[in-house]
Amino acid sequence: MKKLILFLTFACLMFRLSAQEVQVNEDPKITSLYKSWTNNNRAVSKIDGWRVQIMASTDRLQVESGRNKFRTEYPEVSAEWVHEPPYYKLRVGAFRSKQEALAFIPELRGWPGAYPTKDAAIHPRDFLEQ
Repeated sequence: MKKLILFLTFACLMFRLSAQEVQVNEDPKITSLYKSWTNNNRAVSKIDGWRVQIMASTDRLQVESGRNKFRTEYPEVSAEWVHEPPYYKLRVGAFRSKQEALAFIPELRGWPGAYPTKDAAIHPRDFLEQ
């Protein structure tokens, strides 16, 4: 008799556990806000971060030559120039913090005067994995 009562109790508990459902009633405004937030984040593929500026010149060809030289020396590191009149600036790497950018500077050989600079338009693929 004890076994039968124990079995029935166990069967009832199992039935209750398997029969439970969770239903979420979400306000349509929340759903709309979430979709809008997701779409905006997908559209903006730029991240704030830091780069190391290694060269600046008023001559674009000189900066492009410097970029080609840098890419042969450091092929795994991104190198892009920006134009802020009247200067063309060669910036390399992509770092999440200023400390990471500062730690990268000693690795640069032949690029004196390199310094970290803030960049608000870094593509996620440019970030170096540590």
